[in-house]
Amino acid sequence: MSSSQSSRNPLRPYYIPPAAGDIDLPAPPPPRVYRSSPVAPAPSSSSLISDFNDYSSEFLEAPSVSDSIKNFANHALLTYTSVLVSQPFQVAKTVLQCQYVPKKEPQLDKKKKEFEEMFGESFDELSDEESDDEVRYFQSNAESPEESPSLRPQKRGMKKMTDRAGYVLEDQKDTDIPRPEYQIKLVREGAVGETLKCLWQKEGAWGIWKGTNSTFIYTMATSTLESWMSSFLSAILSISDAGVADIADSTHPLASLAVAVTASALTALLLSPLDIIRTKLIITPSSSKPRNLVPSLRALPSYTIPPSLIVPTTLHAVIPSLISIGAPYFLKTKLLLDPIANPTTFSFCSVIASTIELFVRLPLETILRRAQVAEAKPEKTVVPIGRYAGVVGTAWVVLKEEESGKWGFEGLYRGWRVGAWGNVGVLGLGFIGVQGAQAGEF
Repeated sequence: MSSSQSSRNPLRPYYIPPAAGDIDLPAPPPPRVYRSSPVAPAPSSSSLISDFNDYSSEFLEAPSVSDSIKNFANHALLTYTSVLVSQPFQVAKTVLQCQYVPKKEPQLDKKKKEFEEMFGESFDELSDEESDDEVRYFQSNAESPEESPSLRPQKRGMKKMTDRAGYVLEDQKDTDIPRPEYQIKLVREGAVGETLKCLWQKEGAWGIWKGTNSTFIYTMATSTLESWMSSFLSAILSISDAGVADIADSTHPLASLAVAVTASALTALLLSPLDIIRTKLIITPSSSKPRNLVPSLRALPSYTIPPSLIVPTTLHAVIPSLISIGAPYFLKTKLLLDPIANPTTFSFCSVIASTIELFVRLPLETILRRAQVAEAKPEKTVVPIGRYAGVVGTAWVVLKEEESGKWGFEGLYRGWRVGAWGNVGVLGLGFIGVQGAQAGEF
């Protein structure tokens, strides 16, 4: 008893320790067996290269030389086909833009025709007879027309009428002057179909497909050089390339837009001699020589852009590019239109922007084409050529000295139907769900 009490812990007075036979001790854990792992052999260099090729093939898929040549050939074939289809319309538009159309007064011709039908006598002949039969009240008695034939007044025609600006109004008889055999005569000025018909009757198929090869080379060179120059400028300025990513998705959208417009302007300035040759081949008869691109380039005084073409070429490249490239950025950021979420609305707004770009570009293109013809100085042209008097002066000449239609400014928009029908086609493709189409001339 005393032993049990002495074995009690004073801090645990009510604790009764179990008997020695009731204690269950846990079984000892089994001894751990340590096994050494086998040593893997060191990888060889060939296995490392094969593993690198397996993992990098998904990220470094560079096309081979044969694939690159095949892709370039497909792109060139597609471009040449599109140029071949659109070249007749481009030829007609260029001819209309360069043509000189004399200003007429329809009301004067109508009144003269009514007078001749009523009295059966020409209005000009009657005016001449009246001027001869006039009594000269202030003529001296000492002189008579019979005695002094040198003083006899010569028979002159009626003075031509002028408008408020002082420009002579062309009579219908003045427009009937016989033209050289290599020139065409358009019944309806400004009509693309009429121009194509006259060219076909005069020169055949060669007349409506003039300058096809030069246009193809110019198109390929423009797309290649503009893409390269845009990438080069983007790399220098450390901004995203507008040709790879959309400008609206760029971290610096305004800088990307400026780079794209600058690349377009520099490309147009560098390829200006080629554009001059293309315009010259279109505006001259198909029988004139030379007709090949290389001899025509050698005939130029210089392989650089002439000073007189710097301003019209820059304006023609910068302003339309600014509208066409900046329109998607404006639609996405300002109007919050997405081409995926709102395809119909986005396509409709894109066509409106393309139409605005068209009506801004056509006057600049008319001025540029006349400047190129004035610089090329061709000996023979298929139509009478309007004169070039600078950017503002040429626009004034077209509006005031030439026939500009009933609205007064149609002379600056000759051939506008070519681009308008192209925009209508792109709008139709957008409505039926075809994405990726770009508005432009067909």
